[in-house]
Amino acid sequence: MEPVPVLIVGAGPIGMIAALALARQGVPCVLVDQGVETSVHPKLDYVNSRSMEFLRRLGIADDIRAAGVAPEHRADVIWSTGLAGEPITTWDLPSVAEERRRITERNDGTQPAEPGQRISQIELEPVLRAHCRREPLVELRCGLRFDTLTQDDEGVTSTLVDTMTDEQVPLRSRYVIGCDGASSRVRDVVGIGEEGFDVPGLPGAFMVHFKSRDLDTLHRHGRFWHYFAFRYVIIAQDEVDTWTVHVNGQDPAEFDTPPADPEAFLLETLGTELKIDKVLLTSRWRPGFMIADRYRAGRVLLAGDSAHRMFPTGAYGMNTGIGDAIDAAWKIAALVKGFGGPALLDSYHDERRPVGLLNMHTSHRHLGVHLKAGTLLREGAPPEAVAAHLDAERGENEYRGIELGYRYRDSPVICHEDGPEPAWSPREYTPTTWPGSRPPGLLVEDGTPILDRFGPSFTLVDFAGDGRARPLLDAAAAQGLPVAHTVVTDAGARRIWERDLVLLRPDHHVAWRGNEPHPDPAAVIRRVRGAG
Repeated sequence: MEPVPVLIVGAGPIGMIAALALARQGVPCVLVDQGVETSVHPKLDYVNSRSMEFLRRLGIADDIRAAGVAPEHRADVIWSTGLAGEPITTWDLPSVAEERRRITERNDGTQPAEPGQRISQIELEPVLRAHCRREPLVELRCGLRFDTLTQDDEGVTSTLVDTMTDEQVPLRSRYVIGCDGASSRVRDVVGIGEEGFDVPGLPGAFMVHFKSRDLDTLHRHGRFWHYFAFRYVIIAQDEVDTWTVHVNGQDPAEFDTPPADPEAFLLETLGTELKIDKVLLTSRWRPGFMIADRYRAGRVLLAGDSAHRMFPTGAYGMNTGIGDAIDAAWKIAALVKGFGGPALLDSYHDERRPVGLLNMHTSHRHLGVHLKAGTLLREGAPPEAVAAHLDAERGENEYRGIELGYRYRDSPVICHEDGPEPAWSPREYTPTTWPGSRPPGLLVEDGTPILDRFGPSFTLVDFAGDGRARPLLDAAAAQGLPVAHTVVTDAGARRIWERDLVLLRPDHHVAWRGNEPHPDPAAVIRRVRGAG
């Protein structure tokens, strides 16, 4: 059996992005999923700015924006005692158009290269699937269920099952990426445990996904992206006629038997005469947090919900998974193409699990703001006191330090520096090229994002242009590491980027930086490619 380079299990957003990221590195993969159609479940509704930067480099950001909420619509969050009650406060969040203006006007490194994008998973998956089907290096095989695998020194033998015939389909690959969700079969088969906790006070939830053009009722307190009313939350999926309501359970058994008439249940919960055109989908779900003990077992890596599960507050779940997919893809590609060393696989866990933990706890922090506000209301606090709490503790979908500023502090494939690390805050992104960081996004002299100067593999950003880059480029060539060399003459960009030479990895994190050639450039290259 001739092995394929990579098997990806699970063709949800994370699996498809991992496949497209491998293809960008020139590495073929087989992408399998037990389902045939894309999701009809609105599991997510926001792709954050960091994820959109990654998707821009994959060439699919524009298609995602075309499928998502139009750029003129804001993302305001209304807090209220309910549609039948009164508003408490509003968190004003900008539209894509407003964010683009801010990126241009504040060209100081603090802004992302791309705004975030409101889009339902129902609309996102067809875009990703179309790109996977057009990509010759991605072999998408639907209707195959992952059953088990065995590993040896040379690769992985997986057993898949055809869901139509129950026939076993063996597949040999060099590596496997498990993107098969919270109940991951891949995670169970390789023996990776998990830790986590439920959410006290939120024993369960019931979702109703529906169509309605009754904007007079829904927008009684103003136009919104999210409408939080404590017992329930309403999400505007498309600013036209598609909505999702999540109703929080009041006891663990409340939704053991789903409401027999979802429309009647929804109207009773909302306390209004909302005109519902059609109920599209209902489901029960249990809030909770989980993270895998390990992100890697031999040649098998976990990404997305198979590695972590978070409450929707902050939209960290899928966006953290996109970061996993990008990191896993470039490292496996480096090994498949022969220039990556063994430390790359170890570094995947070392880099991504701390990010998963950070984002999980930040999501829990945001949830705590919700729960505290609900407690204040139940205890009879006046609306202005609840508003004061919410406005003082706001930050959900605004924590730029979490989205853009995470750093790979303990990675074995980063050339770390001595001295004090630049300031870091979950609320604010600090522009820096400190090793392990995402470098500052900005527009260079010709008005284009510096992000567009980066190559598909490593990139040496050179603000000097006087030959100081040559020793590192020669060392990379000698070791077979592909490094694009881009000279940037923008003096403002040089000041914000802090060094004359900055070596970036394929995931756009800083691997090394300096003002002068390193005294041992070969050692730098060995380290960043995982060979020593």
